[in-house]
Amino acid sequence: MRLIKTSRRRPLAHILLASAVAFSTASCAGAESADAPVAAQKAAALPVTPNVLFISIDDLRPDIAAYGHPVAVTPNMDAFAASGLLFESAYTQQAVCAPSRAAVMSGLRPDTTGIQTLQQPLDEEIPNAITMAHAFKNAGYITMSAGKIYHHHDDNKQAWTVPNYNVIGDIRKERRKRGMKLSNMKLDDESLLPDVQNLRHAQKDLKKLAADGKPFFYAMGFHKPHLPFYAPTDAWDNYELGEIPDPVSRVAQKGAPDYALVAYEVDKFSDTPAKGKSIPEDVADQMRMGYLAAVTYIDGLVGELLADIDALGLADDTIIVLWSDHGFKLGDYGKWAKHSNAELDIRIPMMIRVPGVTTAGSRTNALVESVDVYPTLTDLAKINAPDNLEGLSMVPLLTAPDRQWKEAAFAQFSRGKQRKGETVRTKDFRYTGWVDLKGTLIFQELYDHRTDPYELVNVAKDIAYKADVKRLDEMRKAGWKPVRAAVRN
Repeated sequence: MRLIKTSRRRPLAHILLASAVAFSTASCAGAESADAPVAAQKAAALPVTPNVLFISIDDLRPDIAAYGHPVAVTPNMDAFAASGLLFESAYTQQAVCAPSRAAVMSGLRPDTTGIQTLQQPLDEEIPNAITMAHAFKNAGYITMSAGKIYHHHDDNKQAWTVPNYNVIGDIRKERRKRGMKLSNMKLDDESLLPDVQNLRHAQKDLKKLAADGKPFFYAMGFHKPHLPFYAPTDAWDNYELGEIPDPVSRVAQKGAPDYALVAYEVDKFSDTPAKGKSIPEDVADQMRMGYLAAVTYIDGLVGELLADIDALGLADDTIIVLWSDHGFKLGDYGKWAKHSNAELDIRIPMMIRVPGVTTAGSRTNALVESVDVYPTLTDLAKINAPDNLEGLSMVPLLTAPDRQWKEAAFAQFSRGKQRKGETVRTKDFRYTGWVDLKGTLIFQELYDHRTDPYELVNVAKDIAYKADVKRLDEMRKAGWKPVRAAVRN
């Protein structure tokens, strides 16, 4: 259905500002000792072996109406959010596909897995890891997947009852043969849309699983809205160029080093300039609209998937998680894609529905991370998980969304082998300490989200923030373990 909207051009400031306000108004009344027992009691009402549907969406930042986006047409994800718990402040461990996906599936952070580039399959780097899917398989579950779960589609082979199904390779070859090199376009030929074909396969799988009656862990991975922004005409028809929000800024962050943000991926298309050159505004506007069209396209497929869960009678027995591997820049600060420690790249949408446990339409501002998904699902399913997981089970938040939680989330991104940005995200700040190969601090970034939700100005050198910089750098050096331990204690 086409929505009628008034024409407007405005930045996404209100989305980031809404996040900052939500942080500041979140209840801190919360770490009552009763929280965990209540959650455990509700979880006990789940089936002995609940099914799990894990939905992964590539490059999706929170451009979803449920997160406050002014024009995004996402009725299905909105409805899902209204049926469960939405995480306002969820963060990935590293804003690029292979490391972020390895983190969510292994429950281990990039410094532990060693996976920090796209050329590192999990099977090669940590071949003995018991991943999330593997833990469910060991517990007697049927484990299956379709679409993009890992960056390498055939990764983590031992975790799956049957190999991953993904048609992306063949479709990319066909697109190249046809000379399809645009960064964005209307595309109605389903034979050239891998997400549709992967979903059709998953729908057949779920029908068989429902008939079989055995517990399952099913991972469904969507490729869009990853570049190129290809989507059917009816998805594009929801948008007009004049209403697409502007970037949060078209100029670089003041006081940030040149290497903090980059523009990768966008130079590979026939309608975009060579690397290092700015994309013309008319092309950039079209690409931003294409991104939203791709989001709406995927929203429709998510809706089909969730409708099947209902139609097959699985809704009351199935835990559903919707997660994105990282965010994305759409010309923000004059840059594109991800590959950074910026808020737009590390903040992700995440939602969960647990029958009989989560409250419909609930939200939490608690800081959570991708590595928290694995221990949460194994807790809910009451199955064994490795004792080396580096996340924190979010089960207490499912019934007490406003309770006190982690003081910080942690992310990172390296620039080659010369320097690494180590990030601490707290309620009020995003701090990044850049270190060299020896771990020596060489540059600092600090953004005050109370006054600068756009992250426009690095205030690390402002004397007024001296104490904050010192405290946050100490937190960076101490790492995630004390933060997790503080919640557990």
